[in-house]
Amino acid sequence: MKFSALEKTYQNFYVPSFEIIVDNKDVLSEGAEIISVNVDNTLNGADYFTFTLTNPYDVDKNELRWLESELFELGKSVEIKMGYGSSLKTMITGKISSIKPTFPSGGEFQIEISGYDLSHQMTKSKKSKSWDDTTDSDVVKEIASKYKLKTSGVEDTGVRHNKRIQDKESDYDFVKKLARNNGFEFFVKQDTLYFRAPKNDRTELITLKWGKTLNSFSPELNIANQVSEVEVRYWDPKTKKEIVGKAKKGDEYGRDRGKQSGGDMVESTSGGAVVEIIRRPVYSKEEADTLARAALNKLAEGLIKGSGECMGIPDIVAGENIRLEGLGKKFTKTYYIEKAVHNISGSGYKTTFNVKENTI
Repeated sequence: MKFSALEKTYQNFYVPSFEIIVDNKDVLSEGAEIISVNVDNTLNGADYFTFTLTNPYDVDKNELRWLESELFELGKSVEIKMGYGSSLKTMITGKISSIKPTFPSGGEFQIEISGYDLSHQMTKSKKSKSWDDTTDSDVVKEIASKYKLKTSGVEDTGVRHNKRIQDKESDYDFVKKLARNNGFEFFVKQDTLYFRAPKNDRTELITLKWGKTLNSFSPELNIANQVSEVEVRYWDPKTKKEIVGKAKKGDEYGRDRGKQSGGDMVESTSGGAVVEIIRRPVYSKEEADTLARAALNKLAEGLIKGSGECMGIPDIVAGENIRLEGLGKKFTKTYYIEKAVHNISGSGYKTTFNVKENTI
């Protein structure tokens, strides 16, 4: 998307605005004075929100109004929207998990309200369970249904496993492990659970240029942990044969044609293949191949890491692609967003983000 199109959508980025709905009530309409709003959006954990409000003394009731209000009780549902003017986008849906008042020696009394997205409810207790002859995606759908989360974001993993065991793990950690085994991403957005392959092969959502629409960018190119091949091996005591799964350079998700991956670069600098061997229980070559591809892609995506900052743009979210220009031939390219932080305060609206990429 061209930046000019975003300007039209967000009214030329004038007048940053937000909306906070708590328990179906607009807190601004209720009279709360919010001085800052922050949303952390990431692929590597639950999304997090925080907002701070001043808490005037209610003379009639002889109390600190918002500290005593039922509106901001723990566990209340929260939806936060950000944007400009009346053009707002939902950034997070979650629940309040923390209330932090500040009683200063001078100045205004304040309360910081914070919480997590709906995936956080999956972290609450450790469980044990097993599944027979099923796919990981079917297991994830079953778990999602317990939390009344939609499963339209769950992609079919294909491989059927003789047994899947959840061993004294929270549902969150267990689904995260299944995602890692498949080279998938796992996150919850609004009321939908996503369990999917990375979408780093899609067209960029937005283009920013350093010195114009991109305030700053700091990338790092690093081949220290790169390999050109991964092998998963396991001796099957039943068949008395070794099960071997393999993945090699060229198997990276979203690899740019004509570009070099970390596997290409480390192989050329080492004078031959650099192989990572993983030994762990597997029950079929298909399962071993899946694990090998997942391990290769996890290493490959660390070839380039970077962090940037720009004006507040609600469309910049984890799991989307962004093109950054004006950074020289090496670093002018499309990157995959793994984290985005949106903040609105008295100094305006800004977005900071972290990206990764597996070719250059």
